[in-house]
Amino acid sequence: MDHSKTGWEEAMLAERRGDAKAYSNLLGEIARSLRRSIPGKLKRMGIDPQETEDIVQEILIGLHNKRHTWDSTRPFKPWLAGVVRYKLTDAVRRLSRERAKHADIEIEELAEMIGTLSDPSRAIDAERNLAKLPPQQHEVVKALAIEGQSVRTTAEKLDRSEAAVRVTFSRALSRLFTFSRSN
Repeated sequence: MDHSKTGWEEAMLAERRGDAKAYSNLLGEIARSLRRSIPGKLKRMGIDPQETEDIVQEILIGLHNKRHTWDSTRPFKPWLAGVVRYKLTDAVRRLSRERAKHADIEIEELAEMIGTLSDPSRAIDAERNLAKLPPQQHEVVKALAIEGQSVRTTAEKLDRSEAAVRVTFSRALSRLFTFSRSN
């Protein structure tokens, strides 16, 4: 087994000796590596790859703040992989929570998915599509989109959290969109 230090390990050791240039170069190399690997991971997780730069910066900050926890007698890359995994997971959770709070849908799209009451045939389609939804999703769509209730009021009425109502609404909209495309 080769016990020689990798370039990144040498740079971390140099940082501990006060070599700011070596540390800066290390962070630059890690950032370039992350910018190549993260977009594909985000895409597979259903997150917009445009979030890459923000996540790279969060990882670099995490690495900087936790650099003292690296044991120089152990390999650097597995330690770095742990920091990356933790920060990436944290960012994906945050982005998923944010996405659940905001339905990226215009009112015109919602009207198209549900149907409009001014067109009786579309209203029938809307009722048919709403009837296809699971009961919880049907309740949430009815309260928010048809009755015009707020998320807070709907959550209280259905004895759920606001986040659960948002997630349910988002899932129902996705399902309604699928139904409207198949009609």
